[in-house]
Amino acid sequence: MINNSKNDLITYLLNYAMKHGFSYTLVKADPRNPSVSFKDSKRMFINTNWINKDEIPFTIAHEIGHLMLGDQGIMYFSSFAGQNSEEKPADDFGLKLIYDYSCKMGDGFTEPIDFIQNYGIPHRMLNSAIKLFKECPE
Repeated sequence: MINNSKNDLITYLLNYAMKHGFSYTLVKADPRNPSVSFKDSKRMFINTNWINKDEIPFTIAHEIGHLMLGDQGIMYFSSFAGQNSEEKPADDFGLKLIYDYSCKMGDGFTEPIDFIQNYGIPHRMLNSAIKLFKECPE
């Protein structure tokens, strides 16, 4: 994803969060520190120094998913060890949010792999993207 496109998507996602009553803080933390969301304060903290810069928009969408779904406590986007039952729905919410954005932009992706690669969506989401493309054809 080219930088301007990535910045446009980030702006779209942050505006989406604000429209739904969520606030955010962009922080430049250690590249291995995950972004977090806090249900009670309806706030997310996004690490803009994340180790994989291409994943930052998906991280934002994922954290919005936690807040929209009313998940409990602090949620860690990159919590690979000990994934809990709230991570997959937040991932799927984030995927769908970016898919909807892609459709609004008229991207016209026909292959899920092209879509996830273009938008910096982690490869662990490929099966979910395949399913989404079958459910929501362009």
